[in-house]
Amino acid sequence: MTDTQGMVRLNLDLSPELNQILEELASKIGGSKSDVVRQAITLMQIMITAKEQTKKLGITEADELIVTEIITPLEAEPKAHPLETFMEKFGAWEDERTSEEIIQDIYDSRTSSNSEYIL
Repeated sequence: MTDTQGMVRLNLDLSPELNQILEELASKIGGSKSDVVRQAITLMQIMITAKEQTKKLGITEADELIVTEIITPLEAEPKAHPLETFMEKFGAWEDERTSEEIIQDIYDSRTSSNSEYIL
């Protein structure tokens, strides 16, 4: 168990299936669901650190042969905010006209027809 003084409370939405798995894991380690999540975060941290150091993380048999390699996707850089991506591709609106002139040009370019349409 962990001392809860100085802890941050976190609300987590899980499917009933994941909640059942979490409860089973807590029972197997003799701890709480929070203990399972803390240990999972620690394992994930170890995995990411190993991957960043171009190491591999795996599960071995007693004879030390790796039977399962744990692979996680690692992005070289964090994803850019969608607005940054948009601005990079399309840039900002550039025009020498004032906003009033642009609006007037839009109104002037509109056409309307009084033709009757027969279907």
